[in-house]
Amino acid sequence: MPMWGDFTCRVLAGTLGLGTSGLKSKEDLQKAVKRRKDRESLLETLESIVIAFVLAFIFRAFIVEAFVIPTGSMAPTLYGEHFEFRCSDCGYKFAVGLEPGGLSTEPLCPNCFKGQRVPEQPRKYSGDRILVLKYLFDFEEPRRWDVIVFHNPNDPSVNFIKRLVGLPNETIELVDGNVKINGRIAYKTDKAQDTLWMRVHDTRNKATRMEWVPRWVLGPPWATRNAGFVLERAPEKNKVAWLTYRHRGTSGQPENIMDFYAYNSTGIQHRRGAAVVTDLCLRTEATASHASSVIVIDMRAYKDRFRFELTADGSDQPSRMLVNDKPVAQAPGGVLPVGRPVEIEAANVDHKLMLLVGGRRVATQPLVETTQEGDPIYEPTRLSESERDRFDNPPSDELRYMAAEVRIGARGGPAALAYLRLDRDVYYLNETMFRTRGEGNAPGHATQGNPFHVEDGQYFVCGDNSPKSFDSRLWDLTQPTVPRRNLVGKAFFVYWPAAGPHGGIPIPVIPDPYGWRFVR
Repeated sequence: MPMWGDFTCRVLAGTLGLGTSGLKSKEDLQKAVKRRKDRESLLETLESIVIAFVLAFIFRAFIVEAFVIPTGSMAPTLYGEHFEFRCSDCGYKFAVGLEPGGLSTEPLCPNCFKGQRVPEQPRKYSGDRILVLKYLFDFEEPRRWDVIVFHNPNDPSVNFIKRLVGLPNETIELVDGNVKINGRIAYKTDKAQDTLWMRVHDTRNKATRMEWVPRWVLGPPWATRNAGFVLERAPEKNKVAWLTYRHRGTSGQPENIMDFYAYNSTGIQHRRGAAVVTDLCLRTEATASHASSVIVIDMRAYKDRFRFELTADGSDQPSRMLVNDKPVAQAPGGVLPVGRPVEIEAANVDHKLMLLVGGRRVATQPLVETTQEGDPIYEPTRLSESERDRFDNPPSDELRYMAAEVRIGARGGPAALAYLRLDRDVYYLNETMFRTRGEGNAPGHATQGNPFHVEDGQYFVCGDNSPKSFDSRLWDLTQPTVPRRNLVGKAFFVYWPAAGPHGGIPIPVIPDPYGWRFVR
């Protein structure tokens, strides 16, 4: 211990308020110093807590606020209260929304359509908790496809969350599941489109039940390998060896791809889907084993056929996209590395073709009109009512009668596909609106054949779970839109995803560790 001088001790004693008469020893002085430090530490802690509360209040009031998703109108982008299942056959994990009266029917796996046994006390999970950027729209204009929170125009005391699809001074119409603005298709942003792809089938989740009929039909000389397929020798010259997708329902019989939501599969209405979907995306990890190998993806939507031809590095053949046998875009050389796997994504969506290799769009020379991103645009072949009805309700299980067709193949050399995943696009339904003023039912706003003009300062919104969303299509208002003054902000992050019961605790408190994500 250092030596304390008499003068120094007296000065410190006076500073600490002890007075000189109260100074008995160095120990008393050290205790007094400690007491003062403790008091200062406590004051600093209290000050920090107060500042934190003030900053949190300011942050919540002016910058970011947390909200809980109450319903499934935005599923599968955002979940309300729901149950979760892991398919007892293929192992795919999926969510099922709460229905009045509970789980009245077996939930259906979206990957293999296996009905799931419902336990006596199924685990209930809370809705996603999200962060919303408040007052963002004071500094920038809302954009189409933003997910926004707003005060319900029918009851401003209630907050809603939907996707913004129609902007002020636009005429909007929902045609064949797509959004048309002023008579033209509205193309989704890449981020929104990635979110709005919904599972049809993935070979990595393999069903094993006895009655299961594989979705992919192998043409020779393809063979299965784990979750994928391998072509160990080249097919005949100028011939394509095909793998063909056959969509099947719960009975195992071929049928059209529908706007099926596993989230809605315990309800009576729309349990199996309500509309035929032809906007599809095929993903795979492909290996071109030789410079002569060519991967070919073929799709059909009603009477229109689309082809993607991807050649390997070193090939003198172009990679190209075709619509009804007419080239619409091409790259001068190969786009696939030889002997190395690469991700491929090919899609027909919103009357355009998309082709990505290794997560990037293939740089092609367009031969027709394109989107801003360079995707070639096409005009679908018109159908008569009888033709449309024949495709939507095929007279037999032959593939040529189905509304959509998907196949992938190879020519010129060996190839391998690690897996095959097929997704469908969101389909905005043309619902009937129930009028509350005794006027009977009427077509929903902006439904097909009933275009709707969005007034200045108003926004038209739809839910991603179209069959279960009460949105601008169905609001019984003169202006079934969201006024700008009702906008709260833009949803941007799920910070507490789908909390569920854990460790015997019945209250949903533990978040899904894989569910943290940005809202797109």
